[in-house]
Amino acid sequence: MCILTTQQGPEGTIRLSRSEPTAADLVTPGPAAPRPFIRQRPAPSQPAESRYNWRLPTSRGLPAVSVWDIGIVILYVVGIIGLGWAVSRRVTTFRDYFVAGGRMTAPLLICTLVSTYYGLDVLLGSSEVAYQSGIVAWFAYARPYYIVILIAAFTIARRLRRYDFLSVPDIGAHFYGVGTQRVLAVASFVYSLPILGFMGLGIVMDVTLGIPFVWGVLFGALVAVVYTILGGLLADALTDTVQFTLMCVTLGIATVIAVNSAGGVDVLRDRLAPSFFEPTGSYPIWVLVVFAGAALSALVEPAFYQRIFAAVNYRAIVVALLVGIVLWAAFDWAVAIVGMVARAEGIETEARYALLTMTMQSLPVGAKGVFVASVLATSMSTVDSYLLIAGGNLSYDLVRPAIRRPMGDRELLRLTRWMIAVAAVVTIVLALFFQTVVSAWIFMSTSLIAAALVPIVGGLYFGRFATPTAGLAASAVGLAVALGYYVLVHTFGAFDAQWETQIWTVRAGRHTLELWQEYALLFALPASTGAFILGALVGRKRG
Repeated sequence: MCILTTQQGPEGTIRLSRSEPTAADLVTPGPAAPRPFIRQRPAPSQPAESRYNWRLPTSRGLPAVSVWDIGIVILYVVGIIGLGWAVSRRVTTFRDYFVAGGRMTAPLLICTLVSTYYGLDVLLGSSEVAYQSGIVAWFAYARPYYIVILIAAFTIARRLRRYDFLSVPDIGAHFYGVGTQRVLAVASFVYSLPILGFMGLGIVMDVTLGIPFVWGVLFGALVAVVYTILGGLLADALTDTVQFTLMCVTLGIATVIAVNSAGGVDVLRDRLAPSFFEPTGSYPIWVLVVFAGAALSALVEPAFYQRIFAAVNYRAIVVALLVGIVLWAAFDWAVAIVGMVARAEGIETEARYALLTMTMQSLPVGAKGVFVASVLATSMSTVDSYLLIAGGNLSYDLVRPAIRRPMGDRELLRLTRWMIAVAAVVTIVLALFFQTVVSAWIFMSTSLIAAALVPIVGGLYFGRFATPTAGLAASAVGLAVALGYYVLVHTFGAFDAQWETQIWTVRAGRHTLELWQEYALLFALPASTGAFILGALVGRKRG
């Protein structure tokens, strides 16, 4: 194990330092005192002692990878870059680059949708929840997304196909004007920065190959940027097809090995606490509400919208989403089972790395390389998709409207490629800044839902109330409340090592209220809705 610590350096710089853990680092603190209205859960086996520490298992604690394993990983990296170069020779227009010319068929849509939504944040995050709390990882954390995506397939997708949009901010511009377009562009850009993917690449390379975290982030970013800049969405979709296959096959093998090593699924009931088999686990009710609310991001998800605009027809979208829901459900269930098996087998590691640690210990030579390649593929499939969207937000949604002259197609294509590089630099900085994957994810998803959900649904389904004032008020107020709440919790709250999140404890007399950073959506979404209604009452429709 190593400890990667962030420290404040001169002039506000951030330094990362590695050190070997001391005996004090490995001591598990005693149970925290019970808090009112919160059911307690077992503390993680190695909780972080402060919010400024990264605790990562390293390859030194795992069986060494062979030359064959490293060769498989190198072959994968060279292959996806070569595919991006080959596709780049067919890209001549911005529409070809950003939405694959609107010619994506159902098979390509299935592969790119499934692999894009399943990055390392899902692979490691779902297994972390399962390792700590059991099947709640599937019932409360993952299942709400399937329901929302099913709704989106038969409502949002059909309505969007009536218009010639290329991005989420395009919707704001069409219904409300340039002000709402800019707010949505900022929210979409923040959400689309692949911070979690870059962090995941650094973690995986450190855990499996022994490459230092910072260099893992930089190397992974370089590979993703090169083939995203070269080929655009078509290269992304084709590489997603390869990555989709690797991801499904290796996860299936890992699940079988994990379950067999434990003696079968039935053995888990004898080794794990009963709460591991409760659909709600041990989480507070409001956290479960936030889990369900976060699924609403699927209704305004930039990658989902981009695939809708890129599909050859509406039928291809429906087929891709219905097949995707089945695959997502199976994928999530497998990840949850592996996380629970790791806990039952007594894998001693930080919860989010349980799946990686156990799988690397179980697989034979050669299979380790395929597994590492598939895990990298899982992250790459998310990174390239969102880098493309973030670059498009800058070039197409922000820079293009600000220039007071028409931009030619080739000029816009060249600008987008430069903006992808800019987005990658911003992402690297944030990936090295955030202390935890969860804190980054909460910030990103809340920003998008708070700013985009109400104005987009309002424009698509309540057009008579879609005034420019309503759209701008809903997007701006929602985003401002979300960011304001986030700042307050991080200013007046404290990091809770047991729940691994930021909590602001507010006391009023004999009453105590705990405000988690995850609760931002519970305040921002009603504020955005109220602002939209008020704006619809006082504003006038565009002529």
